[in-house]
Amino acid sequence: MMMRMNTTLTQETPALRPYPSKIFIETTTRCNLQCPMCLKQSQNGEFSEGDMSPATFNALLPALSTAEAVVLNGIGEPLLHPSLEDFIRRAKERMGRGGWVGFQSNGQLMSCDRALSLVKAGVDRVCLSVDAVSPDTFRGIRPGGELAKVEQAIAVFNEARRGNGARPELGVEFVLRRDNIGELPETIRWAASRHADFIIVTHLFPYHPSLVSQAVYDANMDDSVSLMHKYAKAAGTEGVDIRRYHDIFMKYRKSAGERKIVSLVESMVAEASNRGISLNLQQLFSKDLAWTRKLEKIFFEAKCEAMQAGMRISLPEVVPRSARKCEFVEEGSVFVSWDGSVHPCYFLWHPCRCFVNGMEKEVKPKILGNLSQRGILEIWNDPAFVSFRQGVLRYDYPFCFNCSFALCDYVQGGNFDQDCHINAEPCGVCLWCMDIFRCLK
Repeated sequence: MMMRMNTTLTQETPALRPYPSKIFIETTTRCNLQCPMCLKQSQNGEFSEGDMSPATFNALLPALSTAEAVVLNGIGEPLLHPSLEDFIRRAKERMGRGGWVGFQSNGQLMSCDRALSLVKAGVDRVCLSVDAVSPDTFRGIRPGGELAKVEQAIAVFNEARRGNGARPELGVEFVLRRDNIGELPETIRWAASRHADFIIVTHLFPYHPSLVSQAVYDANMDDSVSLMHKYAKAAGTEGVDIRRYHDIFMKYRKSAGERKIVSLVESMVAEASNRGISLNLQQLFSKDLAWTRKLEKIFFEAKCEAMQAGMRISLPEVVPRSARKCEFVEEGSVFVSWDGSVHPCYFLWHPCRCFVNGMEKEVKPKILGNLSQRGILEIWNDPAFVSFRQGVLRYDYPFCFNCSFALCDYVQGGNFDQDCHINAEPCGVCLWCMDIFRCLK
């Protein structure tokens, strides 16, 4: 496998600075909803419910003066924390000009008084979950939640930001699923009519096997899909279909057309090897091309709706991107749990099990220190943490979810030591850096 290097990184890259540039702070793990797609509801989830204490937040103060962004959410509902406004206020007091503070919320608890107190505290961005504009679809995706309450949250937040001369941004987040994807363009129109400034669209990450069928993407990489199209086109000119390969490659007696299929696939595999492209032929030839075209069409409609409304839109890739880019690490992010544990990214923040194309992966958190024992800047500059970030930035990782060996013993279990490239970071099984998932950041 060819090494994929990012040669644009310098000492000015945020990941290599002596301080974090973005701080993700989990104010609480408690939530007023129990959404099936949340990792808290995944099987064998191990979560201790709790709120971040003022003492733990205070331990982050030395890093706030150089922070460009502070995001106050993790796997809980930030509006449940009684000190949320105090955290916002104290962060804003210490951050430099241009820095912003925000959070994501399900919006169910937003009242007039709460919206006003958030604006007065100085919040810069609030992003509300809106996965459908059909009330019934919304209830099915977020049991216990009501679309009407999100509408109310938007209304009172708009009133609060108008009445105080402040202009914090309002956004919505849409999680793509098979049962709601058709509502994405309409949701953009709905949000725009309610004066939303931006929309974040992200794929669903199945944390439970029952959700695998709801994922709208597969694990075939963009390079491998492009290569397949090249050879499928060549096969078409020969009057054959290379997607029949697995039905005929073991046949003892092959027709002239079948021998042509085998020859084309062998050429494709050889080219992939020369170019360092990961191929999983079984997975590639079973790809639902019609569904991909449908998804591309919906994404195009979504972009047009957002452009017409003057809303910023953040869309993921239709298929995983081969050219990895870990924005969390490159942008100098650090993730802090409610109990003070420090982590490098979203993927390694909490224990879970995830499922991609029928493959199961156990994830255990990567804990690089705890604020009860060491300061945040000491943890950030610890050789182990620096080495982790430097290792990620090399981008020399296998593409595990696109591998013909599926998930091997190296990476399938939670006790990760190394992958087949002898890397100590489990990035080969991460889809965040392939632009499949998006979040407020």
